[in-house]
Amino acid sequence: MTLPASFGFVATAVEAPGTPDKQAYEALFGDCEYGQALGYDSVWLIEHHFSDYFPTPNPLALLSNLSARFPRLGLGTCVLVTPWHDPLRLAEDIAQLASITDAPLHLGMGRGTAKFEYDALGIQMDEAQDRFRDTWEIIRSGLAGGPFRVQGKLIDMPREVVLRPVLSEQRRRSIHFYGAIGSPGTAERMADMGLPPICTTIGDWDMQRDTIVSWKRAAAANGFDTGAARLPIMINCIIGDTDEEAIREAQTYIPRFMQAQVDHYEADANNWETLRTYKAWSGIFSKLKARCDPANIPDWCQWQLIGSPETVTRRLRQYQDIGFDTFLIHVATPGVPVEPRRRWLRRFAQEVMPALAAEALA
Repeated sequence: MTLPASFGFVATAVEAPGTPDKQAYEALFGDCEYGQALGYDSVWLIEHHFSDYFPTPNPLALLSNLSARFPRLGLGTCVLVTPWHDPLRLAEDIAQLASITDAPLHLGMGRGTAKFEYDALGIQMDEAQDRFRDTWEIIRSGLAGGPFRVQGKLIDMPREVVLRPVLSEQRRRSIHFYGAIGSPGTAERMADMGLPPICTTIGDWDMQRDTIVSWKRAAAANGFDTGAARLPIMINCIIGDTDEEAIREAQTYIPRFMQAQVDHYEADANNWETLRTYKAWSGIFSKLKARCDPANIPDWCQWQLIGSPETVTRRLRQYQDIGFDTFLIHVATPGVPVEPRRRWLRRFAQEVMPALAAEALA
């Protein structure tokens, strides 16, 4: 079964360098108003702490605010970093959000890759895989609505409880969970937990295809209906009249994004090399520093939605051919002012989405 394409956008509290946080959040609300008016299906929030790199420490609280302001938008996270949360409180927060809005919820979950954040929160980073699995079991069991107790590898509930508020079966069916995937190996772990993947464009076409193939193979082996699950991917988007114009804008704005990652993830320290469950990330983050140089941005652009409307449409088709059907358009990266990011959001809605809709009807 092929699901129709769905288009959301990523909303973040970023602005031109030096902008106060309150003003950046006001701009985020403006982006949501703009995106809803343009016809996007959903808004997605990122979780990060203690730096200029997407400072959104409580996505569920912010989604609660957005649900009241923009009722036509579905609500998503890309992602909640579940090992940083008390699992029972997180399950309650999800249930409460689901109780005060009828909007579809698309909750991507991940384990996070910044040792800086783990250290600040006092959590051992090499426990992240086990904490993620235990937390997901508590969320899954708690939202079922009956008495439950989970005894996991690291998290042992001291007594049986009933999660409140209790959700109806119909409402539970409208909450969709996803597990963040950075490699084919992670895809198999998420499939073992019954979680569809949520991806980002950190690899080339072959890596993206291998990730989805690995997930589908493992999910099918576990009896999961792979055709019923949406497969979201977050993609950076810059649209110009020509490919060259879009790439020039990328060379202006994307190095700031790369430098923000270098700083936030402490890429020079290569903390992942000494972590048993994170070694694969050393290779991924080793490329960030080079991309702080505008000269190295054009090569990176080929995996993103960066180019003319025709180029962006063609690349979206390639991602659809791999199996993705839910596209989280990412225009608000660190240092990008309001004008260019809303222009890119508008051009995607007006010049790319209609082309794909026309193809679907043909």
